[in-house]
Amino acid sequence: MQKTKNPLIFIIEESTIYKDLILGYLNSKKFNNIKIFKTGEESLSQLHLKPDIIILDYSSEGMSGLEIMRKVKLTHPEIDFIFLSGQNDVEVAISIMKLGAADYVVKNDKAPARLVKAIEQVILESKKEKMNKGFTIGVFGFFVLLLLLITGIIFITLFFNL
Repeated sequence: MQKTKNPLIFIIEESTIYKDLILGYLNSKKFNNIKIFKTGEESLSQLHLKPDIIILDYSSEGMSGLEIMRKVKLTHPEIDFIFLSGQNDVEVAISIMKLGAADYVVKNDKAPARLVKAIEQVILESKKEKMNKGFTIGVFGFFVLLLLLITGIIFITLFFNL
């Protein structure tokens, strides 16, 4: 994920009513950088916008959500996926998460709130990943400087003892 402050979220949803419900709820929770698509194919043509999260249905017309995720992950592995599906099948959810989805939310009355929690979790994980990467770079930099300092001391000691 590139932007943790205001992530670009793609939502692929065929149902106009459900799309409006989710969009309204996300906007009320201050997620307002959202692009809506009726099909996965439409969203694929807009990947140049570099979304941070794609929310999609497991079973949609045309390309399935799983096909879309696999296709996008090949060229954009940094994008996170959250499935929002009417299928309440634990095995499907587990297999999708094993394939790289961040979460699987079942469409029901609690889905909007659960979706917000899933997005917040993706953002939190991204922040942790960035912090760990920064820490790793800092530690590496410290040891490089330490190595240079030791090398300098050895060089100065050898030079002045000749």
